[in-house]
Amino acid sequence: MRLITSLLMGLLLLTSNVFAAGIDGRIGLTGKLGFQMPLQDDLISGTTKSGTGFAAGGGLIYGFGSNFAAELDITHAPSLSVENGSGKVGDVTLTDFSLGLQYRFTPDRQLVPYLGAGVDFIQGSFTNKYNGKFDLSWTTGGHVSAGVDYFVTRGIALTAELKGVFAPTGDLKSTANEYDPTSFLGMVGVRLFLPEHPFD
Repeated sequence: MRLITSLLMGLLLLTSNVFAAGIDGRIGLTGKLGFQMPLQDDLISGTTKSGTGFAAGGGLIYGFGSNFAAELDITHAPSLSVENGSGKVGDVTLTDFSLGLQYRFTPDRQLVPYLGAGVDFIQGSFTNKYNGKFDLSWTTGGHVSAGVDYFVTRGIALTAELKGVFAPTGDLKSTANEYDPTSFLGMVGVRLFLPEHPFD
């Protein structure tokens, strides 16, 4: 009985130590997938309805201090449908390059909720089923996010995030129309963290 108790206590201490170091000074690689939902029905001006589509992405995260992390993230939505009246007129592709900061509430625990905010650089294209493909000009906006990381091991965390992206309209090149990339995203994924000194 003492042996079993000692083993359980040792396992608990080991588990505690696995997560106690947090991500301060560590680089993480992130992969995510989920959905992107435009918040404006006229994603392309002159259309009347936009649809939710698949989104995927990835990036880097770096922890600094006890509660903060910086994140570089790229998200790509390959096909957001747009309609005019009762029929589909085409698909929009959006790519979002974002730089952000996170505040991580319980950095030394296995479950780490966080809030984030940052700046976004967005562009893409619109493929009209009648007139071909048109590029979307770059537009710059921002985002707010809320998420959670669950550490399976010290180097692997499952992540889930809700994110709102807000940006001014950009031009639909070679036309008089505009696009509005303001949208809501829900993503799940995995983070892989390197040790503090991976090359030592």
